[in-house]
Amino acid sequence: MAIASQCGRRESSSFTIFASVTSADLSLGESIETAQLPKGDTWSIHKFGGTCVGSSQRIQNVAEIIIKDDSERKLVVVSAMSKVTDMIYDLIYKAQSRDDSYLAALDAVLEKHKLTALDLLDGDDLASYLSRLHHDINNLKAMLRAIYI
Repeated sequence: MAIASQCGRRESSSFTIFASVTSADLSLGESIETAQLPKGDTWSIHKFGGTCVGSSQRIQNVAEIIIKDDSERKLVVVSAMSKVTDMIYDLIYKAQSRDDSYLAALDAVLEKHKLTALDLLDGDDLASYLSRLHHDINNLKAMLRAIYI
């Protein structure tokens, strides 16, 4: 039995996976093409994005859904928080237009994620996340600067 979740709704359906990747079996930076999983196993698949992960409370709800799922094999797909994709498109547009305000818009992306993390994490988890967030923001800033020039 597989469970597909979106925004807290749970729909059940039974299916078999013939192609095969899960984050539990794939480390960060590992190519999807190199990951191999047993075929035919039943999985619980969850996909969340947009308003489902638009605030710290909504992210906490998502975490609870995943934790309550007692399936042995889980696949969780998470896309951008609410409005972040639009914010990224706006950053690119501003940089292409040579509009310096892309820097302030990038700061807004940073703040959105930082404030959410401050609500959800603490200690080493928070420090690790913020370090990675700043690293990613700096990479985005460099790419946007290259577009701006």
